[in-house]
Amino acid sequence: MACLKLGSKSEVFHLSGHTWVCSTGLKPDVVIQVQDQTFHLHKFPLLSRSGYLEALFSKASETASHHAQLHDIPGGPDTFLHVANFCYGVRIEVTAENVVSLRCAAEYLQMSENYGNANLIYLTESFLNDDVCTNWEDSIRALESCAKKLLPIAEELGIVSRCISSLAIKASYAEDKSLFNWPISAPETTTTTLWNGIQTKSTSGSNWWFNDVSSFLDFTIYKRFIQTVASRGVKADVVAASVTHYAKRNLPLLGCSRHGGSSSSDEGTNYGDDVYYSHDDQRSLLEEIVELLPSEKRVASTRFLLRLLRTSMVLHASAVTQDSLERKIGVQLDEAGLEDLLIPNMGYSAETLYDIDSVQRILDHFMLTFDSSSRCYNNAHPWLTEYEREQLCLLMNCQKLSLEACTHAAQNERLPVRVIVQVLFFEQMRLRTSIAELDMDTNSSNEETTGKNPELEGGSKTKGNAKMGIKEMKERVYELEKECTSMKQDLYKLVKPKEERNFFSKIFGLKCKTKTSPCGGKGKGGEEDALLMIRETKN
Repeated sequence: MACLKLGSKSEVFHLSGHTWVCSTGLKPDVVIQVQDQTFHLHKFPLLSRSGYLEALFSKASETASHHAQLHDIPGGPDTFLHVANFCYGVRIEVTAENVVSLRCAAEYLQMSENYGNANLIYLTESFLNDDVCTNWEDSIRALESCAKKLLPIAEELGIVSRCISSLAIKASYAEDKSLFNWPISAPETTTTTLWNGIQTKSTSGSNWWFNDVSSFLDFTIYKRFIQTVASRGVKADVVAASVTHYAKRNLPLLGCSRHGGSSSSDEGTNYGDDVYYSHDDQRSLLEEIVELLPSEKRVASTRFLLRLLRTSMVLHASAVTQDSLERKIGVQLDEAGLEDLLIPNMGYSAETLYDIDSVQRILDHFMLTFDSSSRCYNNAHPWLTEYEREQLCLLMNCQKLSLEACTHAAQNERLPVRVIVQVLFFEQMRLRTSIAELDMDTNSSNEETTGKNPELEGGSKTKGNAKMGIKEMKERVYELEKECTSMKQDLYKLVKPKEERNFFSKIFGLKCKTKTSPCGGKGKGGEEDALLMIRETKN
């Protein structure tokens, strides 16, 4: 760790209770109060180095007051003691852990070069630029020392941004041995090995920085760091891996969410060495982490995303966060295992052990993504032959497409005609089945209400609702039949009458003499049976 030694005199201050007294032999002529500690000092050493104290005591001399209060000085009493030692020429050590507080205090006290050469502002600035920001570990320590009270002043002085930029540069070139042939000051080693009985250390790969930034940086600073790393062109999968490491390190419930947070209470979680994490803090952190994940597809593991989703349900995270996770998972659902999809139902009125609705939404996203990918591929490859398009569309199961996917398929001009007809056919079959079930429900309702007063039993209302449902479905079937009729007319225009038989046989996968049509007909009448079944739906 870098260290800057200042001064040459031995210690001149000693503490008595909460009072610091100078033992130079001269009677103190000023008293400075810093929070709960009092300093009995002399004017000359202080005023010769600090513009703020000079102005303060020049006004105080007019009222014969020798007392001052510096409760707002950055770093508090400990930092002011180092400043007093510097003014008296006493030996002090400036390190990465105290340089930020000293730099902020020097700015507060106006200790510039106007009040003596090699003043505290100049010395701390030089140490920051030449020693701290050029070393990975010292930059981490400097950022870690930026407490909440120091952070605003450190931001104004550019200390935080300089340290973050320094870390981001080193992380960006972690895979390279050098940057422009200059050595990069990174952690010396992370593992210890024995070579001929001698202990040697070596780095653990290009991602050696994951643990440091996850362990020592507050999330506000980590977020700026990782965004800076991403802006420097680092691959999205590396950024996602770092965010994953940070989440596993700082979200205690991420490990126990599989069992519904069995080791947590409604208020918070005890984790590790009696460290307490409130649920509100964890919820906010999880939502921030989800936002920080790269937008690129398949850069974070599906298992990790599912663990985040389970944890978000335990913590009752926002609907936006859960929806974002479900979309990310849906894109890469093919990488998930069955065990990963067993998401405990955390609802207050849970009717099932596992959250079926969430899995259904994930499946919907997956199907939409797959359908979109197929259509995008067809649009991007207009030169594909009809046979090649059919082979590609064989990957789709027309019977399992949602209503939205069916609508897209029916309107897509680049899809093979066979696929469009199959989509419309299976949708009509579903509607026909639904109508038949409603008819059965209506008949059953009529039988149950026979001999009873409809106004008292509400039978007429149920019957009316069933009829309305049947009417709406019949209208939908009629619309589909019009689409099929229009398609048939277009096909007759494109294909010669003598080729119609072979064309429709190809659409339904028929061979006139040996193959059976999907609708149950054989040979010549296969396609006619299919169209006949479509027409019968309306009736």
